[in-house]
Amino acid sequence: MAGRGGVVNNTKNGIASWDGIVPVQCQPNPSILRLSASLTWVQAHEPLHADIDYNKTNGVGPGMSFANAILTKVPNFGSIGLVPCAMGGTSISEWAKGGFLYDQLVALASGEGPYVEIVRNAQLGINLPNVQCVDAKGLPLEPDRVHLTTPAQVQLGQVLTDAFLQSLPSPIHIANNSCRRFSNLMFHFLIGPLLRFVLFIVPFT
Repeated sequence: MAGRGGVVNNTKNGIASWDGIVPVQCQPNPSILRLSASLTWVQAHEPLHADIDYNKTNGVGPGMSFANAILTKVPNFGSIGLVPCAMGGTSISEWAKGGFLYDQLVALASGEGPYVEIVRNAQLGINLPNVQCVDAKGLPLEPDRVHLTTPAQVQLGQVLTDAFLQSLPSPIHIANNSCRRFSNLMFHFLIGPLLRFVLFIVPFT
């Protein structure tokens, strides 16, 4: 999930562009880093996937909202390293509007079609180690009826934060920077239906 919040298609030329609006919940923070395409740690900012999913127009995703929410709820958490890794795998021609793949994706992502509830129930019923399921049904969509809007991305980041913090050992012993070692450093979030978000949390000591 690279994040397409604020990305709209020009109705005249069909070219996608990002509106550049960054919500307060997604502002940069010196304690939030990202692993760049050149494999160096840099301060994170929207759009997180700009140099990763470089063939697409990226916008706001849930990553920055997620990281900022963690630091708000757990001020002594330390630094957070985000590893953006979403990238489209099929050619754009395969997803042309009106084509089979496009229609199927719109139907599933917008909650339409005969198999949506089957997919949702399967995702919500997953019970595996290091896997958290976060339900995104009902969040506002962009006009394309596929991608989440910027406010929806922010809200999703908050929900991911709650799921992440609830999955950590309790209590979290980080009050005096005494311990930032977590048993689970990779969390695989299922954002139903059909959207997956793999999150790597890198605690810096």
